[in-house]
Amino acid sequence: MKIFISVDMEGTTGLERLEEIFRGLPGFDRFRQLMAGDANAVIQGAIDGGATEVVVSDSHGYMCNIYPDDLIKGVQLKRGQIKRQWCQMKTFDRTFDAAILIGYHAKAGTEDGILAHTWITGFRDVRVNGQSVPEPSLNTWLAGSFGAPVVMLSGDNYVIEQAMPVLGDIEYAQLKTSTGFFSGDHLPIDKTRSLLRETAARAVANAGKISPVTCELPVTIEVDLSADPVNDPALGQRVDDNARFIDLGWEKEKAALSDVDLILATHPEASSPKTGTISFTCGDYQTAYRTLHSILLEIYERDIENLIDDIADVENYARPGLQDIVYPDYPMNEIGPRE
Repeated sequence: MKIFISVDMEGTTGLERLEEIFRGLPGFDRFRQLMAGDANAVIQGAIDGGATEVVVSDSHGYMCNIYPDDLIKGVQLKRGQIKRQWCQMKTFDRTFDAAILIGYHAKAGTEDGILAHTWITGFRDVRVNGQSVPEPSLNTWLAGSFGAPVVMLSGDNYVIEQAMPVLGDIEYAQLKTSTGFFSGDHLPIDKTRSLLRETAARAVANAGKISPVTCELPVTIEVDLSADPVNDPALGQRVDDNARFIDLGWEKEKAALSDVDLILATHPEASSPKTGTISFTCGDYQTAYRTLHSILLEIYERDIENLIDDIADVENYARPGLQDIVYPDYPMNEIGPRE
């Protein structure tokens, strides 16, 4: 049985702060190891449940968070943003029997969801055939388009609640309860790791009972974006950022280019049915997913860099009480520290 594991980061054991999710920020090194340790717990559970081959996709940020040596030997790790057509599902195809999604978070606009967003902060909301959805739903429909089910999801309480209408009766592992954008009540590491392993074992053992979920076709995707970079800026966006980050020439008077204008200029298949929204329709879901990912890439780097530049509070970062969640004598990585 060939199992695919997509690993996001915000839903990782104990994580709740922006300073913990990007390379170079003060909490990152600890939490990238915790991310790998959560993945290893799921890998071991999948093996316990009957998996004979496991592929892991690092699916957060620049997608180079997990070090290859941090994973259980024999597991294939797919990293990096370049040449990645399937966003959080790198190399997914019809050879996989089932997919598992771990470390996920609430969708954009969730007021009290830890680091809530849908793929990127510039996406204010993503709707598929009129339904507002979180990231796991997008990935579940992609897996379904290849004939494979998603059999497990882990993360906070909100992402499980929001994903359930699409994912259905599968295995869920709630590692934390979100209490704010930067706060939550967390299960301690020994509880999260055993929960992840046991849940993955059941998910894989019962994978044959779960049907793939497919999206109704044709599929129309709507994305709410920043319409006016002066009066409605995306998180951390500067007035002329779109002109600064893109590899296109624009007239001087168009320096304050909105996200909507940028997408309409670079994606002729898109339209703007209302202020602040772009929309496109595709005859198959894989094309729709790939198109959404290409739209993301237009503002992806800008969003991440501005989060790091303008929002991260590096000097004042602290996690009092973290020792009650991540015990000093419990290994962050289930296979021990990196050599």
